[in-house]
Amino acid sequence: MIAKKHGAPFVAELKSSKKLQRLVIVTHLIALGASVSNALPLILKLVLAVLIGLNFKLNFPSLKNEQRKIRYTKKLGWEISEGGDFEAADILKSTVVTIFFIFLQIQNKPTILIANDALSEDDYRQLIVKLKMTVH
Repeated sequence: MIAKKHGAPFVAELKSSKKLQRLVIVTHLIALGASVSNALPLILKLVLAVLIGLNFKLNFPSLKNEQRKIRYTKKLGWEISEGGDFEAADILKSTVVTIFFIFLQIQNKPTILIANDALSEDDYRQLIVKLKMTVH
């Protein structure tokens, strides 16, 4: 839900993204293919394949249970909630914004990948505009 008033806070609640889930699956499949089709000894290929599988098993379920919110107010700036209270977030100008994905880079935190289907079309567009207007 995003406020329409000029001075009102901007709030975007991210939902689970099918595009991001597909991207993670494809990325892991490519990594798995690369791990077995290289010139490493068989034991290392197996170790790499197991590590890639474990990474997928540990991280993929969290994509289905997205509970992240992003908020911007003039007074407090950008804030992010990951299911709890909002925390201040210093968004870096190295953030990459496209019509399909936003690679939100935050000072001293991991990059957040936001797919355009994690928000309504209007909310995604408003997030792009707000980022371009406020991140210097």
